[in-house]
Amino acid sequence: MSGSATRFTGTELLLIVVGVLGLVGAWAQGFHYLAHGLVAGNVLFWREAVATPASTFLTVDILALAAGTFVLMFAEGRRLGIATGWLWAYFLASLFVAVSFAVPVFLAHRQRRIRLQRPTEAVEPAGSDWIAIGFAVAIVVVSVGYSLRHIP
Repeated sequence: MSGSATRFTGTELLLIVVGVLGLVGAWAQGFHYLAHGLVAGNVLFWREAVATPASTFLTVDILALAAGTFVLMFAEGRRLGIATGWLWAYFLASLFVAVSFAVPVFLAHRQRRIRLQRPTEAVEPAGSDWIAIGFAVAIVVVSVGYSLRHIP
């Protein structure tokens, strides 16, 4: 195996870090619901997820984004030859762990697969792309920090 096969690119690492941040930030709040039991915790979670117009907006926005992402995930996964087991693992992790964790980790897997198997198709963000990426990652860091400071 060549050295490039064992290393991650900056983009792949950044996607994994974003996934871990999503996991930490989401579950800083999620354990509160599990403390109520599986069924009661889910009922409470979904009641609170749609309790206000703002929370309903975010719930619908995230669920629609997730649905579109799952279409892309399965199509891209098959195109790139990612094993069906991995694709289902990412899908189930999105549902039962956190979509904010599973999707970035899938995207890192996708980037790595392209880089190793289709090097002519591999691209990295460049130039001003990093302004948007930096802004988005900063928002994630701030929101995770907020979540950690407001654990129920």
